[in-house]
Order: sequence, then structure tokens, then C-alpha cells
Amino acid sequence: CKVMSITALAKPHGVWCSHCRIGGGCQIHQTKPAECTDFYCGYLQDVRFGEEWRPSKCKFVMVAEMDGDRVAIHVDPQRPDAWRQAPFYAQFKEWAQSGVVTGIQVTAHVGRRSWVILPDRDVDLGEVADDELIVTQKSMTPLGVRLDAVKMRRDDPRAPARKAAPPSAAEPPPSS
Repeated sequence: CKVMSITALAKPHGVWCSHCRIGGGCQIHQTKPAECTDFYCGYLQDVRFGEEWRPSKCKFVMVAEMDGDRVAIHVDPQRPDAWRQAPFYAQFKEWAQSGVVTGIQVTAHVGRRSWVILPDRDVDLGEVADDELIVTQKSMTPLGVRLDAVKMRRDDPRAPARKAAPPSAAEPPPSS
């Protein structure tokens, strides 16, 4: 109730929802907007995530985006390095490695600033605007497949043909 924006409540990224009682939950649970009701936190979707993955402890929220093709880590701006901490970062790198084959993209977001987590490095894309996409590109090198990440405008003719969500859109995470 802090990290994600909630359009229906005019709540920006990184600010506590005025209806959240810290440690006590949502004070408008029965009447909360569909945006909140339809939200699926990655921590709650997979029983393998231990207590350390609880957003109030790890200081980020995991969300599946782009119809499950992206695992997005939305980080508390007061703890911008939280996604790089153990044991989380190692898990993100494993997902990034699997993404070479599956096409799953792993991203971290602190406010508008975004990184793509790749198996061999993290690509800092800077601020990503609502009219931009985060695109992972594959190229063949003498050493095998190399991934890179770029941001591009949605109307760029080189942009992927499929509909892609901006880095702030939330969908239920993939089960893994």
C-alpha cells in the first residue's frame, strides 16, 4: 500500500495510501477500488516465498506484468537498494537466466527509474515514461546469445508488435 500507485485514489508511487493503517491493513477493505481488489502481489502467489519476501520486510513488491512475460520488482524509494540484497538478487538472476530461454523479462523499478536484470549484468534504463516500452533484445555472438535491454517509444516502428504494458501496470504473477 506504499510502493505502487493507485490511480482511483490519486495515490502516487512511494507514498503510503491514506486508507492504510500500517500494521493494521486497509481501512476501506469493503469498498476499495477494483484497482486494489484486482492486484496480485507475487509474495502471496507462491508458497515457496518465505517470510523474508513479505513486502513489509523486503521493501519491494513483485508483480507479473505483460501477460506474465515480465516479473517486475517495484521497490520502496526509501530503500532503493532492497532488490539487490540477498537472498533476493540471486533469485532475480536465476529468473533472468531462465528468461534467456522462456522470454521472461525481469525488471526492477524505483519510482520512474528502471533496470532490466540480465544474467550477466543489470541495465540501468534511467527514467521510463508512460509512452515508452522496455524491450529485451537477443543477439548472437561467438560466445552465444547475448541479451541487451533498451527503452523505446511505443510508436517506434521497431517496437514489438504485441501489446506491452508500461512498467507500472500490474497483473497477476506467473506461478513458478
